[in-house]
Amino acid sequence: MKKTLFLFTFLITVSLDAHSNENIPLQHFFCDSAMTSGSLSPDGKYFASMVPASGAKCAIEEIDDPQAARVLLVIDLETNTPTVLSGTRGKSRLTGFTWISDTRIAFYRQPEAGLDAYSMWAINADGTKPKELVPGKWEDGYPTGANILDRMKDDDKHILVSYNKRRPKYTDVYKLNIFSGKLTMVAKDPVIDGQTSLGWAVDQQGVVRGYVAVKGLNSYLYHRNDEDSDFELLRTFKFQEPSFGPAAYSYDPRYIYMRGQAVAADGTVIDDSDTDALWLYDAYEDKFIEKIYENDRYDVGGIAISSKTEEPAFIAYYGDKPEKIWIDKDLEQVYASIEASFPNDEVSIGGWTENEDKAIITTWSDTNPGEMYYYDRNKGSIAFIAKSRPWINKEDMSPMLPISFTARDGLLVNGYLTVPKNSDGKNLPLIVNPHGGPNARDYWGYNPEHQFLASRGYAVLSMNFRGSTGYGRNHVKMANGQWGRKMQDDVTDSVNWAVEQGIADPDNVCIYGASYGGYAVMAGITKTPKMYKCAVNYVGVTDMGLLFSKMPKVWEIWEEQQKIEIGDYDNDKEYLDAVSPINLVDRIETPLYIVHGVRDWRVPIQHAQKLRRELEKNGKVEGEDFWWMVKTDEGHGFYKEANKMELYSELEEFFGRYLKDS
Repeated sequence: MKKTLFLFTFLITVSLDAHSNENIPLQHFFCDSAMTSGSLSPDGKYFASMVPASGAKCAIEEIDDPQAARVLLVIDLETNTPTVLSGTRGKSRLTGFTWISDTRIAFYRQPEAGLDAYSMWAINADGTKPKELVPGKWEDGYPTGANILDRMKDDDKHILVSYNKRRPKYTDVYKLNIFSGKLTMVAKDPVIDGQTSLGWAVDQQGVVRGYVAVKGLNSYLYHRNDEDSDFELLRTFKFQEPSFGPAAYSYDPRYIYMRGQAVAADGTVIDDSDTDALWLYDAYEDKFIEKIYENDRYDVGGIAISSKTEEPAFIAYYGDKPEKIWIDKDLEQVYASIEASFPNDEVSIGGWTENEDKAIITTWSDTNPGEMYYYDRNKGSIAFIAKSRPWINKEDMSPMLPISFTARDGLLVNGYLTVPKNSDGKNLPLIVNPHGGPNARDYWGYNPEHQFLASRGYAVLSMNFRGSTGYGRNHVKMANGQWGRKMQDDVTDSVNWAVEQGIADPDNVCIYGASYGGYAVMAGITKTPKMYKCAVNYVGVTDMGLLFSKMPKVWEIWEEQQKIEIGDYDNDKEYLDAVSPINLVDRIETPLYIVHGVRDWRVPIQHAQKLRRELEKNGKVEGEDFWWMVKTDEGHGFYKEANKMELYSELEEFFGRYLKDS
């Protein structure tokens, strides 16, 4: 494979001083990427990407509208002519884009930091005919907006979208004119018996075939065999019990690739695998034809369909690292030849042209934040485009190692350990970093927080405790009613494992987490107060009663499920109060940094405010026992560069104060 080192001339050449691992500037980890989400138009004539308005440099600048920092850059590949589009304005920021025809792009703007309401716009590749197609706003406690379901490749004027326009709680499917914004309804949520639709399924011909709905502890899968028929109930599933749903449609819509467990029409579980498998299903006969793939440890993530052949290309799942099970042998050979050019990196190929002769390649790893290349299949060439963070030298970054340990009750827990580069990996100061969610998981790859902390001499440990997704149903169910109990024991056991392995100095351990991870921080310093030298609670839950009483309206459809996962405050008040950090403040001995955003609707600011008051009631002094950073212009996490720099500068000093010999 020929690797042509060719830099598109529109890119700004960056000259940066080399830095040793010990003094890499903080902003290099947290300033905005130089280039994000590159993709080709379907015909391959244009390249588009999101770039900073200030150019490919890492500089924190105060501007009138700090959210208007990113623009959409489009390159005519025949003339190599750049055009800058969609400079955000009016306190909104560019968050994503996609090609919706050979010459037109849809892009999203977030109107206000912390508020998850996204407006959809469209613009031609040459910058003409900009149009707001769907406004993003909050209405009656719900964010309203449109999501693209299908590009409708045979119709250059319309796309298919789901949109909660009619009623904020329910989504319908519309054909959307990408020039005028005119909407034509093609499928209406029937709102059967109070059920709420969660997502719609569209086949390769652009026909809406089904949808999933939820009510209480049941989910419902609906399907129809053609667009002229009514939707019929295919299955009813109980929460956390065997279930399945469409991962993709074959070219013949009779056959669907289903992800999950095979459940017959009478409720009989045909093959009760703990992990989600991939099945071929006959919709006309309502039967499972074959199990295509199953992994005993990890859930199948999905199946990729070739845009050229319209047949399956590969099955994807995420183990310690991303994995592919190839079906299309021709594409497998293409990937293999490309991967041979990047032996130390993972390779993702996205944005294929429709005939799959050109694509954008992204290479990445635990030490490589991402590099973008232009691939020409006919020429067998790979041309360099840009690095996402050219100021980062991957040779200075620290390795992230997949690890596993056995929890005290015998559960196998996977995780990741980042150790400072050039260290011997022994007796290190350790920062434990439980993830948020908790129905989420940590992944292997470049993590700016982990790299920043490792560059300062700390080992960083994250773990996929029980309740984390991707490891089968049992791994999730074992977390039911275990906030502050066995879920927290998994965090504690990860520290004990690191100490037993000789990796961590037991007298030099801090804990840092956000959202549910922030709750785990608070549970850690109240349940095991002697374990941690310092702690950072970033937008974390502190009051279980407040978690239920201030539940966002948009989450009410999950309320019955949350009672299973977390607890029922009406019936389990004693347990929930016992694991509510706000009731255990008198146990806190650990220096604590509290970080929150006033616009946070997921974990309202009251969680931080109540914690502060309780600390003060217990004689704790701000600036001596605890520290406080609240931003009025942020939500569930900080997004503005200046705020991020202030936060991580403070945390650098905070960790340095309490973790010795770092």
